Amino acid sequence: MRQVMQSAVNFSEGKNQSVIDAIVSAARMRSPAVVADYSSDADHHRTVVTFLGEPQDIRSAVFASAKVAVESIDLRRHKGAHPRIGAVDVVPLVPIRGVTMDECVLLSREIAGDFADKLHVPVYLYEKSALALHRLKLPDIRSGGFEALAAGSLDGDRQPDMGPTTCHPMAGAVVIGARGPLVAYNIDLETEDMKVPQAIVRKIRSGEAGLTGVKSMAVHLKSRSRVQVSMNLTQPDETLVLPVFQFVEAEAEALGVSIAESEFIGLVSMRYLPVEPRETIKALRLKDTQILEYWL
Repeated sequence: MRQVMQSAVNFSEGKNQSVIDAIVSAARMRSPAVVADYSSDADHHRTVVTFLGEPQDIRSAVFASAKVAVESIDLRRHKGAHPRIGAVDVVPLVPIRGVTMDECVLLSREIAGDFADKLHVPVYLYEKSALALHRLKLPDIRSGGFEALAAGSLDGDRQPDMGPTTCHPMAGAVVIGARGPLVAYNIDLETEDMKVPQAIVRKIRSGEAGLTGVKSMAVHLKSRSRVQVSMNLTQPDETLVLPVFQFVEAEAEALGVSIAESEFIGLVSMRYLPVEPRETIKALRLKDTQILEYWL
């Protein structure tokens, strides 16, 4: 590939394997983009599919998979630990090789047009693609979740950037935008006591941990009988994975709890990882194909 762009598309389905398979298969059948990774979590009720490819190939992969999701996922029946406003919840675009951020912004608006015109889903543009200051941050757009959007007309601060001004009855809305690299990183703790991850998350959010750019939330993993500190490292060049692991480990141990394992969702560049990550940070299930450089 002359140009390489990455898109880790978040779908609000983590339980129905037939729907997940259909989403992935649609992208593979209708686009030359590579499905570099996909993973599902029943507790988060979410699947992340990571595409790598040239810009227009990414566009076709996103649309093919999104069409299946919009037709198959009903958020009125969706309950999961992860915040969401859409069946296709977030479509980030990241420049990897031979692509500028401006090109990612341009493509984000083309993809937004596909959602608005062909799928009839309201679109919010975020991060580098944002058209308004209150749309820069994803949590601000997702405030209140699908239920808040579905409760009335989308006007005022809820006015979409593209598409209909009413929430899609099943598929909600979608957030699309160009952004820099992000590491989706979770640490599972050997306890079901939610007070432990909540205490750790409070320190991360307050800045006490000194972990620049780390967004976190506490999650109960009922299917694994564990709790989790779920994180996005939004400035991974400043805050590497190892100090994040070490902080969570030290805080958990101070509360008498050990780490079961840590995991990455989607791809991660080796430059953000410690040597021997499977042993050093208990990333027991990290696959070679999850390392970005494997594909380049």
